[in-house]
Amino acid sequence: MRNTAWLAVLFAVCMTLVPRAGLCQPGVTVFPFRNNGQVQHAGLSSGIAAMLTTNMTKSRGLTVMDPSRVSGALSGIRLTGGAPGVEDSLKAAASLGADFAVTGEFVIFGSRFRIDARLYDVKTGALVSAEKAQEKEDALFDAVDGLSDKIIMGITGSLPVEPGGLHVVSDPAGASVKVDGDDAGRTPAALADISPGQHEVEITLEGYKPFIEGITVSAGKTAKLDVKLVRLFGGIRVSWKGYPSSDVGIGELSIGSSQFINNLFGRYCRNIPAGTYAVTVVMPYKDESSWESRATWKTYIAEVVVEAGEVSDVFINNDRRAPRIEIGRCVSCASGWNFDTNIAWYETP
Repeated sequence: MRNTAWLAVLFAVCMTLVPRAGLCQPGVTVFPFRNNGQVQHAGLSSGIAAMLTTNMTKSRGLTVMDPSRVSGALSGIRLTGGAPGVEDSLKAAASLGADFAVTGEFVIFGSRFRIDARLYDVKTGALVSAEKAQEKEDALFDAVDGLSDKIIMGITGSLPVEPGGLHVVSDPAGASVKVDGDDAGRTPAALADISPGQHEVEITLEGYKPFIEGITVSAGKTAKLDVKLVRLFGGIRVSWKGYPSSDVGIGELSIGSSQFINNLFGRYCRNIPAGTYAVTVVMPYKDESSWESRATWKTYIAEVVVEAGEVSDVFINNDRRAPRIEIGRCVSCASGWNFDTNIAWYETP
């Protein structure tokens, strides 16, 4: 067991200095285990090896050889009890370019079994570590899981960490999600392969207050974050030169022409959810070069962006020779407005 300590230190130092060079990712070959018991259990010879291989791939610091390549390297080698001897295993592992070889044996007596696993350094042929598992037959899977963890520990000095998941839901849906500053799609978002620990989740949607919160993800479990986003409001002020002759539309909001005529201050003001709106108004237009005396009615459209906590100006010029809609920012009238989530009316000079 003394060999495992220096291997773990060497692995940790290497991963720190050159984590992406490919030099620090040891190759491991798992060979079929020898059956020292009854013939009817012969299938476990390759079965135990396959389960160990699957479990060991959970460690991102190891390169585990594919079982089909192992079978190819063993072709022509005499197998005793369904498994190669140590020397043949080391030769086959060397031919595959592996750094370590895992061999072993098992035996079943009645309802109990025992598995012995050995880890060899392919280059030197030295026995790095030897582990055992002895359980009831119905605990075979748990025993193999325990053995794979011990083998991984013998090489890397640490156990693989099972990732967790994160399910992010928002009301309304369609919000952008970032986890630790990285884009993670839109809600509802089902995220997998999240490392256990604390993560920062940011949820943003135009017209809503950004939501930022830390959440803890546990290994093998899915954390859920269900957020009701808070609507942001800005202000909008509509003013004019010459009374509009038809209703004014701001998004889905319709402002009747009578509102303009009866508004003594000459302006129409209110809180409105932050966002982008299309302003539409039908105004008369008369081409001065035309011989006709009647004006032509036209629909004019402009786009206004209402920012949270700010007031946007919509100016309607009803001049028949040059009707138009002008959009700007009302700096002087923003103070004193209550930009909360309740729609409010304002009349300002």
